[in-house]
Formats: sequence, C-alpha cells, structure tokens
Amino acid sequence: MTSALVAGLLPYDSGKTTFARSLVRELVDRGVDVGISKPISGISGWYQYDCVLKSIEHGFLVGEDMYKLHSVAKSSDPIALEGPVIFLLLPPDPERVGWETSIYTSIGFHQQVSVIRVTNPKESKHYYVPLNLRRTTDSLRREVEKFLSVVDAEPIELREVEEILVSSRKDADECLNYINLKHEFTVLESFNNAAAPTAGSLDVDVVVVVAPGKAAVYDGRDYRKAVSVLSSVKEPWKITTEEVVQLLHPTTKMELKPKKVEGVLKQIRLI
Repeated sequence: MTSALVAGLLPYDSGKTTFARSLVRELVDRGVDVGISKPISGISGWYQYDCVLKSIEHGFLVGEDMYKLHSVAKSSDPIALEGPVIFLLLPPDPERVGWETSIYTSIGFHQQVSVIRVTNPKESKHYYVPLNLRRTTDSLRREVEKFLSVVDAEPIELREVEEILVSSRKDADECLNYINLKHEFTVLESFNNAAAPTAGSLDVDVVVVVAPGKAAVYDGRDYRKAVSVLSSVKEPWKITTEEVVQLLHPTTKMELKPKKVEGVLKQIRLI
C-alpha cells in the first residue's frame, strides 16, 4: 500500500483539494485502485450552504471537499468513512452583536461549531451545540434544524466541543486504516495548515505541501521525524506545515498553473 498526504502551507485556500483531486484523477486514469481520506474537515453553513442541503439529502453531515474527492475517485467506499470527522460552522447574527465588527470577528472557532459528526467503521454519531445554534441568524438556524430533524443528534455543551474533536481523531484513524487496507494507493488531505490531521495520517510515503502556484514534495519518513522534533507525534495537528518545512529540504518542487494542476504523479515519483 502506498499513500500520500496533501497538506496546505496557508491556513485557508492553499489549494489542497485541487491538488488532491488532480492526483486522484491521474491515479484513476492510470488504473490504480485509489482510496481517499479527509480525516478532519469543516464546512461553513453560510458559504457552503449546498453542503447543508446535501447533508439533509444523505442523512448525515457531508463536506464539500470530501464530496469532490469521492466523485473524482469514482469511489464505492462510504463517504462517511472517507470523511469521518466533520463540523459545521455557523456565523453569528450581526444584529445580536450590535453590528459591531470587532465583536463579530472576535467570535472564534469553538463559538461557531454548531454540528459535529464523528464516524468510525461501526457507527456515526452527530452532536450539536444549542448555544452556538442560537448565535446565528434565524433563517440559517431553521435550515440546520431541518437537518437535525433527520439525524439523531446529541446536544452538548460548548466546553465539550474540544473534547470531542480531540477524542474523535482515534475514530478518524480507524476509518483511515479501513481505507488503507482496501486500496492500492491512498490520497489523504489535511485540514487547514495542520502538519497532519491525525497521528495515523503521518504514516505516509510522501507529503506534498501546497501553496498558490507552488508545491513541495517531502519524504514521508523525514516529515514524520521533523514533526516528532517539534512536538509529540500523537498531536501533529498542533504543528503547522510552516514549522515543519523549515526543518526539511524537499525532494522536488512543482510549479502549478492557475486553475490547472496536471502531471503531479510523475513528479511525486511513487508510481
């Protein structure tokens, strides 16, 4: 089994999904049996509202990036196992904070997480945060409540969000192991600019760090060693890719064209 982790250099819009999709497409065209995984993901209920509609249709929370990877891979694996941990973020209602930009922008990640799905090979569980759900606009809340009406979601306190997100990474790695055992090649996508989304995600042959216009390829063993120098290998999500790449030299670099990524498999040199 061969595997590659695609990580982003920037917190947002590095181009991870575009690169990962191109890699998967080239593998599929080559006739390789490809598995895909995005162990941790998040979606915005406002900017990615279509995902709320898809989630209602599927009966479980599903993310945009995962759906794209699942489609290009022509995957027959359950999409819930390919994207086992996902959270829905809802923006606050600006009227409830007096239309003050400083207060609005200071409402952080944990105060916007409103729904979480955690999946392992045996089951999926949904959680929701009533306090955060009440922070958003009435119209958006009603749409999310439609989704909650079709899943058996458990209400949780705000303080429990971080506990669930940390403990769920074990479930994510169980799902990743399931994908790895089924396929010849696994393509993983990280979350934001985390060095790796889970501990198991570090067990790869290569890591590709992507930024707008450029990508750098690193040997998986060297990448793992660098992460272990910076922190416990058990918590690579607390390390950024920027910190890791400062310690390494890439095996190769790629120039990426706008909106068109191709020929990546040849440069990664795994097949």
